[in-house]
Amino acid sequence: MLYYNNRPVNTHRRTSAERFFQWRTFKTDTQELRDKIVADFKSVKTETRNEKYFLIPGRRNVMPRMIDDTTFEIRSKINDNEPVELWERSITTSFPMKRTTSATIGCAIPRFRGSLNSVATPDSLSESLQRKSKFFEAVKCREIYKKGNVTAEISEIEIDGKKEYSVAIQSSEEQPILDLIKECGLKPADNMNIADHFLTA
Repeated sequence: MLYYNNRPVNTHRRTSAERFFQWRTFKTDTQELRDKIVADFKSVKTETRNEKYFLIPGRRNVMPRMIDDTTFEIRSKINDNEPVELWERSITTSFPMKRTTSATIGCAIPRFRGSLNSVATPDSLSESLQRKSKFFEAVKCREIYKKGNVTAEISEIEIDGKKEYSVAIQSSEEQPILDLIKECGLKPADNMNIADHFLTA
């Protein structure tokens, strides 16, 4: 049983989840895709943020991360062996966390158990998760563009002093992503989500 402030927590309560298709690449020959995004999409945001990833060996379909020490989320990959990955944002929370959210995190991450009031802050949660995962901290400078129900991210990601570049396409539908990458001479097989990239780099 999980406890928060000495009270039992219902670990079976589910949070609302957002699902979306995503294709991401770290390939270097993506200039045509970048140019098309800049020309055809509307720029909506440019930002630099700190991202911490807590990746679980053997569980690449689960991607926990902390954004700017203010937001914690867990993404879960729903499909396998498909042209475009389908993800579910199963947990998104700010701090202080609700005890039901803390319990849900405990259910989503293997071996993450214990007194929930000990992980109520970003620092304490990060410290606890680092002991149970492969930890990566990155600085991401990203430009966000939108066209209809498609969102594109062009980003520079710095980790351990090394900078890499990535393009991600996200939508509630799969086909617009496939059409865009095909038009720019890329393939679904060029996909590499950020968790897999960190674990194999």
